[in-house]
Amino acid sequence: MQPFAALTPAQFFQQNAFSHPESFLCGNTISTGNPANGPLAGMEQMPDYDNHEGVFFRADAESSCLFFAFIHHTNRGQAQGGTRFFSYETMQDLWSDGLRLSKAMSEKCAVAGLWWGGGKSIICPVGFSIKEATPERRKVIFANFGKFIASLHGAYVAAEDMNTTPEDMQTILSQNRFVTCIPKTAGGSGNPSPFPAEGVFKSMLATAKVLEGKSDLSGMSVSIQGLGNVGGALARYVLGSGVSRLYVTDLMQERMEQVKSWAPDVVEIVPSKEALLSQTCDIFAPCAGGKVIDDQTIEWLKCRYVIGAANNQLERPERHAAMLHAKGILYLPDFFINRMGIINCANEQYGWLEVTLQEEVVKIYEDTVHLLEESRNRNISPQEMAMIQAGEAMKNMHPIWPGRGRQLIEKAARERM
Repeated sequence: MQPFAALTPAQFFQQNAFSHPESFLCGNTISTGNPANGPLAGMEQMPDYDNHEGVFFRADAESSCLFFAFIHHTNRGQAQGGTRFFSYETMQDLWSDGLRLSKAMSEKCAVAGLWWGGGKSIICPVGFSIKEATPERRKVIFANFGKFIASLHGAYVAAEDMNTTPEDMQTILSQNRFVTCIPKTAGGSGNPSPFPAEGVFKSMLATAKVLEGKSDLSGMSVSIQGLGNVGGALARYVLGSGVSRLYVTDLMQERMEQVKSWAPDVVEIVPSKEALLSQTCDIFAPCAGGKVIDDQTIEWLKCRYVIGAANNQLERPERHAAMLHAKGILYLPDFFINRMGIINCANEQYGWLEVTLQEEVVKIYEDTVHLLEESRNRNISPQEMAMIQAGEAMKNMHPIWPGRGRQLIEKAARERM
């Protein structure tokens, strides 16, 4: 492991913010002008690098934050993906999250048929917690982040994500035009979180149709980990579909109690994530943090299907998808079924129409039916089948601006040399 990976964000920030705050990794070439960043040259050897087209960062002294933009693949268009406001313990954690999430966005946009590439950005606070970020401080953070994104000339387009809001996106908009999920009052699409829940639910229904011969979830049991905006909405859909039992867990007791109040005889609160993973059920739906399924937790699982909204559910996608398949547990790839968030906001510059979203929800159902039937016919896992589909779609160049994303990346890189 390269030395940079063991650094804390605070250590990494200190060696860059006041000397050489800008850096990038582009075409396997690192440039910072800062000898302390020499170990960064080994980052492309990390498992999740996957030939990313560009990674840019800024150590912003005024806001006391690290800004990162990860750009995975731009054949289909400029990189599009959420902006995550999150504290990391090590640079390895930050780097791994950014690489994996941006790669998943490439796959997600491809299977959704969007003419966008995959990207992700991270704002990591240094010396303060996210809860300590007052409204005034958030204004400074997201305005400065907006300037950072502007310096990429459109190679990456930001969106709402973990711990960010449409209002934060509007602050970014005050400094550059490459942002989505701005409030509806400003002509944007607003908060995308209600839509992924419906897409995931439709995938559950498609699974029930193909593999259970049912039109709903009647008589089935479901476990949901995480009852935030998406998980809570998914719980409502599931309860309305006739499940016999719904097991839930969340870090916030009030969320669990609220869901139980909707159907006291059906909902059962489970005290921990570990207990939920061991719960016998038909469908397990991860809707919280990523990497919930690994070598250990696969042994705990007593479900038949894993169908959830969380990103990066598998610690090592290829390995753990194969392990689930070997255990007889069907896993629907997260990038395939939770794509409604990006569909909601990706093309908002052309105007936002809810009717278009409803058409896309129907398409997720149809696409999931096709995915299950094709994977069964080929005797491969749905994960393998989805990766084949995504890989083929990612070869297609944008019909109007082929190669534009790479040109913008190269321009931003040249300006940092």
